[in-house]
Amino acid sequence: MTNKSKKISETKILLQLLKNVPFDGWTWDALYNSAVDLKMFKSDLTEKDKSSLRDIYDNKMVNAIKKFNDYLDDEMKKKFKKTNLVNQKIPVKIKNLIMFRLNSSYEYKDAIRSSIGIMSFPRNSKFALKMLYKTCDDIWRTSNDKSTDFSFYTKRLVLSGVYTSTLFYWLNENNIVKVENFLDRRLNDIHRFGKIKSLSSGFPNLLNKTDDIIRLLRNLKNNRFSYKSPE
Repeated sequence: MTNKSKKISETKILLQLLKNVPFDGWTWDALYNSAVDLKMFKSDLTEKDKSSLRDIYDNKMVNAIKKFNDYLDDEMKKKFKKTNLVNQKIPVKIKNLIMFRLNSSYEYKDAIRSSIGIMSFPRNSKFALKMLYKTCDDIWRTSNDKSTDFSFYTKRLVLSGVYTSTLFYWLNENNIVKVENFLDRRLNDIHRFGKIKSLSSGFPNLLNKTDDIIRLLRNLKNNRFSYKSPE
């Protein structure tokens, strides 16, 4: 690895990886090709070079998907902070946060499709659910929701349904106005966020129920996403 490669941020590597995922899938080859594209190496990669690249994600490609999810969460929050929505009601802020995240994701649709395929495997279901929870938690916290009781978890559970159904619709719809209208309908279905305490179980319990997230992810695969397994 050259000195130049050490100066390249993990974010830059990730963004280059996302460009190669549509062609190579979420695979180590996609990562190796990204390193070559960024001219991180003077010549062909050695086994040592490849190992150092895999170490970025602790030798697990699902960690690259997690980093991608974190990147989109960060972009969503950055865009929100640049607005004057702070004093708006929480449902308005939640809607805008979801739209900001989708807009930040637009050029990565293919990568998202293939990541859903990978995360739908039973062995990745708990990992996928934690990612979903983290995104929904970020949305609620950024919207300045201060709940600490039982509704803290139920709000995140309800939002996970709104977000995933909107994500699925967005993956198959290029008209952003239609996507926004779809999201409005999903938010209206909830009625009032403040009255969701009636749900029978909290999100922590769901973390131990992998069947729910597996079904959710398989539903998102209905349009036959193509992907390559990283293993």
